[in-house]
Amino acid sequence: MRTGARTTTARRLRCGMALAACTALLGLSACGTDDGSGADPEASSAEESSAEASDGGASSSDDEDATDEDPGPTAERTSIILVTELGIDDGSGEGAPTLTADDLAGLLAEPLGGEAECTDELVLELGQSAQCTGPASLEGDDEDQDWAATAVAVPSEDAALGEGYRVAVLFSAGTALPEGASDLAREGVTLTGVGVGSMFGVEPLSAEELADATLQTLTSENAYVQVADEADWSEVTCEDGLDFTDFRTVGCTAATADGATWQLHVAPGTYADNDPGVLVGIEGTVGG
Repeated sequence: MRTGARTTTARRLRCGMALAACTALLGLSACGTDDGSGADPEASSAEESSAEASDGGASSSDDEDATDEDPGPTAERTSIILVTELGIDDGSGEGAPTLTADDLAGLLAEPLGGEAECTDELVLELGQSAQCTGPASLEGDDEDQDWAATAVAVPSEDAALGEGYRVAVLFSAGTALPEGASDLAREGVTLTGVGVGSMFGVEPLSAEELADATLQTLTSENAYVQVADEADWSEVTCEDGLDFTDFRTVGCTAATADGATWQLHVAPGTYADNDPGVLVGIEGTVGG
């Protein structure tokens, strides 16, 4: 009985040891990988580090590409302000009326909510100009910049379009109105404009897009000077597109429902006190 008991006990011990060994082996196998694939954990870690480095490199490249993208309107775009109400009586006295330097500075400062200074008075004859300095934008955080104040014409409220005008002031960033935009201050050209949208002009406009924006300005009830009722505007065609980094005029032609055509000079409207849009110079009927 004792011998049989020892044999049974020994067998039980051997089976227990074998079971423990199997359990240990299973435990090691389970520790090799979480998914039971048996993959080398060090190799998996190296592969993951390599993949992370690769992803990091792509993200850095993407960030650089994003940095290189056009951020929108910049200082390269010539900011403008069109002031149509000068607050002076120009119907009496000899010669052209004149804005004092202080009055001119007030016209620049008011829409920007800051302070401005002008070195000279402005004689209100078309094309006359004066130098000012004032805020660069509505935000008021930027340093002051140079502004050129130029006497221009806008449609008269007391006469048909093309038959009369009243004097206004066009402020443009810089020391002078660019030569390519000189048509805006020429005799026989009257100005109007309107803001279109905050992202308007971020990308250059095609001739078709410029024509659409110009027609929208001519028919807008929100234009600086409304001309929607002056003619039955039906179509606009433009000779070229418009890049807002190049402050110049593009020749366009407006047609009306009765067959009349008007010569236009259209410039970028990077309004410092409004959404970007276009500035439209209306010269008169073609051949008229």
